[in-house]
Amino acid sequence: MVPEMKYSYETMPKVINYPKGTKVIKGDKDNIRAFISDDIIYCKRDGIELRLRMVYPMSLEEHKKYPLFFHVQGSAWMKQNLNDHILDLKDIVTNGYILAIVEYRFSDVTLFPGQILDAKCAMRYIQNHSDELQVDLENVFVSGDSSGGHTSTMCWATWKNGMLDYTNEPLCSVKGFIDLYGVSNLASMHHYESAFEHETNSPATAILGIDHLSNHLEKALTASPIYFINDESNDDPLLIMHGNKDRVVPFEQSIELFEKCVEHKKKVEFYCVDDADHGGSVFYCKETLKQIIEFLKKYTIL
Repeated sequence: MVPEMKYSYETMPKVINYPKGTKVIKGDKDNIRAFISDDIIYCKRDGIELRLRMVYPMSLEEHKKYPLFFHVQGSAWMKQNLNDHILDLKDIVTNGYILAIVEYRFSDVTLFPGQILDAKCAMRYIQNHSDELQVDLENVFVSGDSSGGHTSTMCWATWKNGMLDYTNEPLCSVKGFIDLYGVSNLASMHHYESAFEHETNSPATAILGIDHLSNHLEKALTASPIYFINDESNDDPLLIMHGNKDRVVPFEQSIELFEKCVEHKKKVEFYCVDDADHGGSVFYCKETLKQIIEFLKKYTIL
């Protein structure tokens, strides 16, 4: 049995008779810490328990609901390390957002569009458990980096039209989507400068279950976000960020996505992170996080 607390924070008397020579630091009651909750199994598919790793803002307000930053972890569509970007994205949490890192089935287990199906399944789990998870469903943002950026942008393009889904259960509204150096056109990956081979025996061919990209360009295109963008597709705000020295996913992938969005008059913002490679410390700098947080606050309903 948990003993009943004698005092609340508000009623607990403050000790002020500390000894002479004590140095005092003024505590900040508005300060927010980040803490990692226990993993949640949101579904089991192909014998794999798929997890959500939840990182919460910790403040004095108990039982408060927080806006959600739902992030699809990049991994070249292979097995993910759910801790990979927790510290990179910590400032988002300390600005008052729950960070949910989403695990999806990797390409050795399922091909496209399994990753998009898993992301939507994870969101529906959160929707159905929003009270216990303390999630404010009026303020949801969907993000992803690298292969996760491909997934988040595919979600953006198909969120409201029922495409690439496993059920007709409605998805919650989303205030904005974020694509961090994601793949936007699998059919053109091999045309640009890169430190890696994309044409054959690559993550791009593995997720499609093919041998050479150039032999299956139509299949590659129809598994790409730009294929789904048209005048009628989702117009929720989209933030694109990419480093112009990216050795893994060519910077031109985001140029293609941005130009397609502009062509169809989408609400899109595009940031080039100068000198940044594929993520890493140059990309996840103070200015990058500042722009992401400004995007979130711009569309968050208070």
